Amino acid sequence: MSMFATPAVDCRREPDGVLVLRSRIPAGTATPTVLHWLRRFGAETPNATFLTVATGADRTAWSYAQAWENVSRVAAALVQRGLRRGDRVVVLGPNSVEHMTMGLATMLAGAVAVPVAPQYAGASADRGKLADLLALLEPALVWAADSAHAAVLAEALPAGAPARVLVGRPAVRELRCAIPDDAARPAPEDIDPTAPTKILLTSGSTGRPKPVAYTQSMMTTNIRMTLDVWPFLTGHRPVLVDWLPWNHAFGGNANVNLVLSQGGTLHIDEAAGRPDRLDVTIRNLRRHRPTFHGAVPAGFTALLPALEADPDFRTAFFGRLDVMFSAGAAMHPSVFRRLSELSATVRGRPVPIVTGWGSTEVGPGATMVHAPGVAPDCIGTPLPGVEIGLRPVAGKHELLVRGPCVSGGYWRLPEQSRAAFTADGWYRSGDAGELIDPARPERGLRFAGRIADDFKLANGTWVDTSGIRASLLTRSAGRLRDIVVFGANRSAPCVLVWADSRATEPFGEDDLRLLLDAYNRANTKPSTRVLDGALLEPEGDEVGNKGQLVRSVVLERRGQLVEQIYDRQRERS
Repeated sequence: MSMFATPAVDCRREPDGVLVLRSRIPAGTATPTVLHWLRRFGAETPNATFLTVATGADRTAWSYAQAWENVSRVAAALVQRGLRRGDRVVVLGPNSVEHMTMGLATMLAGAVAVPVAPQYAGASADRGKLADLLALLEPALVWAADSAHAAVLAEALPAGAPARVLVGRPAVRELRCAIPDDAARPAPEDIDPTAPTKILLTSGSTGRPKPVAYTQSMMTTNIRMTLDVWPFLTGHRPVLVDWLPWNHAFGGNANVNLVLSQGGTLHIDEAAGRPDRLDVTIRNLRRHRPTFHGAVPAGFTALLPALEADPDFRTAFFGRLDVMFSAGAAMHPSVFRRLSELSATVRGRPVPIVTGWGSTEVGPGATMVHAPGVAPDCIGTPLPGVEIGLRPVAGKHELLVRGPCVSGGYWRLPEQSRAAFTADGWYRSGDAGELIDPARPERGLRFAGRIADDFKLANGTWVDTSGIRASLLTRSAGRLRDIVVFGANRSAPCVLVWADSRATEPFGEDDLRLLLDAYNRANTKPSTRVLDGALLEPEGDEVGNKGQLVRSVVLERRGQLVEQIYDRQRERS
């Protein structure tokens, strides 16, 4: 069996100028709910491990039989205690067995699970933001992993709210033990696959986080689409070593549901993506030897030194790896090349590095690379059943998405929904894309940045911020972590840059001057020449939950520095 389905794409031009792409690969039949998967493997492979989690110096394993038993008992207890269909249940805490139990049990009970990042109830969190969210959700029940977070949630609930607050492992144990062995329990067939079953919050990188409601069929269809183009996933049960939070679509939908759909195993990486705990991640990867590894490019970059220096780790990591999935941004070509070469030393051929594109609003996957040897900036072709539209705007093409995995709008936010979703089902992503080869659409799309990030100079010329950012990052040879381009209504663009602390060669102010000089010699247009810049360290909420800079927060917080940069240039001229 081939690893990938052969890309095949149809194109049509709409009267309004939108170019619509659709895969010719037949779409398979989706499972009704994710709970069908859990029950199935609880019966077929009861002793197979679903989750493992660190407990001190050891790890605790949770089998499929245990998972189905616990989830069905807790679902029955929730119904017994008055949880009704459609009620919202907020689940706040790090990835854990208890977190998974509460989320799946809520859905099995016919209610709506709302996983929320622990940062929302952290010591430095915006209490008003949390209060607004809870007022919008009107939860019937709140579960928090610990008493500190539970106290913050209780305080943020609207006055007179009927929501009950449950705390930690003891509350989950109490629910589980409240149901006798012979008591009736909810079944997956009782769930309406078309009704809201989960709400995820957008990252907030373009404003306040917005709640996106998912149905069971949206989630299972998105996984079915992935299996349609990645048949290798059905060849053996996937093993993941992963920390991505379940309150985001990549970790909570794509990864968890991929594992569930195939009866695979998810080893929760307690390092949680922290650079200072990279040794923990390496230890887990070495021990559990994943078959599928997904990370943002910075995560792969962090692993490179250890992979290059330690042959045993290299063998453990690549030994049974089917693919590396990079998401969130384009991988630097040098990182792409080094990973490919290293994997070939273990496997005799490079392990494919693939990526895709999507968002919380689209399931999360809309496009996927399913061919070996593609360039790092390729985001693939539409998944089966998904339509991608390329709408001309501001000199670029906005990516539109329509299909069975796309949300119909934001939860109880009609104005924001009307702005982002059209009456005929298109989601306006605000991202830009382009065909790599218009004559051969099967070669896929290339991500071209955020249209909302582009701006006009004082002379009315559009500035391609993603183009400037990508060019400077490439010229930095991996020594920069990220770049923000600014200069709306100014004479020329300027940049704020952040050095990558993991780079082997440090990057300083003198390096920034040399980088900008070399870049400007090659770019002579006013809209592409960078006037000046500053080298910074990220602070607080400038870094979002996905580990990327939040442009709007950066520019708001650094407003005084922006003015100083332009003042400095006026003094020089």
